[in-house]
Amino acid sequence: MLKEIFEKIASEIESYLLVKGISTKVKIGMQGEKTGTNDIVFIAMQEYGIDPILKNHIPVMTDDLSGIPNYSHLISFYILPVCNKYSRRLQLIETLVELFELKPFFNLTLSNGEFELSISMKSTTTNTYEQFWISRQQRPQPVLFYQARVSSI
Repeated sequence: MLKEIFEKIASEIESYLLVKGISTKVKIGMQGEKTGTNDIVFIAMQEYGIDPILKNHIPVMTDDLSGIPNYSHLISFYILPVCNKYSRRLQLIETLVELFELKPFFNLTLSNGEFELSISMKSTTTNTYEQFWISRQQRPQPVLFYQARVSSI
């Protein structure tokens, strides 16, 4: 299911960028060493878990999914635009923030059911931001941190 979630987010990003007249490829996974001269937006997972608010509640059983509990998964991910020009990177950041502000909910249909993706910006401390770049052994650059809640419908 994680693969499908990231494919859905990547697809929505690419579609929105095209609507805005920005032709940029979105790749799932960490940035490689060389990206060439093209602008690329990388999206990758940071953390995964069950929603702590719903984790300790008695699960709601749904009839149509044969008793599969209705709970939410939390996925933290980052979006990293890679461009030769800093101004282009900032334009991509601004457009991506706009996308998730205008459309924070996505519908995901899989063979085992229908799910709602609720995406919101993840609050990040300066220390977390610095640790992110230290662990990647790269110099800091603009990056977005988001959290997605995936719930059964």
